[in-house]
Amino acid sequence: MNKMEGLIQQLKANDAAKHDEHATTGDIIYGNGSFYFRNKPVRVTGTAIKQLCVQCGIPTDFWRERLTPVERAIIFNRLSREQGETERLYRFHDNTLYGVVSPRYKKLDNIMLLDILQSAQDSGIGLMPVNYTLSFDLTKVKLVPTSAQVGELAPMIEFTNSENGQGSLQVHAGVYRWICSNGMMVPVGDIMRSRWMHLGNNEIQLPDLNTVLNRSHEYLERMDRARSRYLTAGDKAEIITGVASAMGHTAADRVVRSANREYHGGRTLFDAVNSITRAAQAFQPQKQSDMERYASTLLAA
Repeated sequence: MNKMEGLIQQLKANDAAKHDEHATTGDIIYGNGSFYFRNKPVRVTGTAIKQLCVQCGIPTDFWRERLTPVERAIIFNRLSREQGETERLYRFHDNTLYGVVSPRYKKLDNIMLLDILQSAQDSGIGLMPVNYTLSFDLTKVKLVPTSAQVGELAPMIEFTNSENGQGSLQVHAGVYRWICSNGMMVPVGDIMRSRWMHLGNNEIQLPDLNTVLNRSHEYLERMDRARSRYLTAGDKAEIITGVASAMGHTAADRVVRSANREYHGGRTLFDAVNSITRAAQAFQPQKQSDMERYASTLLAA
């Protein structure tokens, strides 16, 4: 089975396992160390726990770290009842609650990517997935043209989406580096509609994939030129300071480690960009995307 077939089958299987329930806050309670939905025990993801705590006004860290199971039951159930008949949309995958959102939440689920993949095939571009992560919190699908398998760098189109209120459906241009499977994400919102929120009456229109690829080619050329732009010690310090400010000190430390181990200590701008995208792979999908987008800003000037 190739990656395209695997992606399609996984999208269909995940969608078939999902179901949504419109219910009130009182339909979910906590007891004996577990959550119960309509009197049946359910598994609950970390994000769903956070959303349940938020709807009751409970600080999530306080819930997780300071309360005993008995205290959790007393506090959660009392505050949940105080919400009265407030309606929520509870999103399940089999027996796992992975999202608690507003009943106005507009579902733009990952299954929509099937239409995008079909559109890509019909257009003659011949896109194939080189990397994908299907997650409740953030799905990431990286596609490159089948004609771009020769050489170190390839133009890339990346789609990201969340099915539990953690983010919108978005499309990015990008550059993919075969040798280490790193991807750099480039916003395209200035040239086309590239983001669809999960609230409101947004009409979904498939993006012009050729336009996205044109932006990808532009940044691929910038990456090639970055090979010959050598960085001074001051340049490197400025880049790391910027990463720390935008992404946090843990991310900056990872970038330094990546540069020293794999990218000649950040000798060139090319090495610096790759150090960021390589370090991004150590983080969860949302943080990874933030770092991959940040990397492209180094080439924007």
